[in-house]
Amino acid sequence: MLNRFILTLIITQLSFLTYTVKAGELEDGFASFKAGNYEQALRLWLPIAEKDNADAQYNLGILYMKGLGVEKNEKTAFIWYKRSAANGNTDAMYNLGTMYNQGRVVIRSTKDAVKWWQKSAELGNAAGQFNLGVVYAYGRRVKQNTDEALKWWKKSAQQGNKDARAALYQTYTEGLFDLPVNPQEAKRWK
Repeated sequence: MLNRFILTLIITQLSFLTYTVKAGELEDGFASFKAGNYEQALRLWLPIAEKDNADAQYNLGILYMKGLGVEKNEKTAFIWYKRSAANGNTDAMYNLGTMYNQGRVVIRSTKDAVKWWQKSAELGNAAGQFNLGVVYAYGRRVKQNTDEALKWWKKSAQQGNKDARAALYQTYTEGLFDLPVNPQEAKRWK
């Protein structure tokens, strides 16, 4: 029994050590990125991205999307975003939605854009929440639903998204979407 406990403790310590190394490589990659050393960031992030670290995968997507330290390759960026999204990264989900919406390296698909924005929004991504609000406000690939639009814009605005705050302000100031003008509510979002 004691040997089993010691073995469990050792395994726990080793897994913590492995996590610390990954976290360190991720943070070192951020430091390199901020310093403009994108090649070093790539070298640090690639091994942990290949081991399914969602943040490292997302960061590689950014490098390839913008051509930082690598040749710009939106297809490769899309692949890294897709892997990152599969591992739960909401920013990657949002970016996939944007790529589908714009038809960047994929066939333009509002349906797929909405799907990815919906996933990111439900998991708390403020940009995804804002875009989903737009989708509902204007009935893009979904039935127009002002209540849903306002719900998502409010969630986004509460996280500090300026576009969502502006949308709410304009909606209540001008009485958009058949809503009555509401100066008090507009002021709340200014």
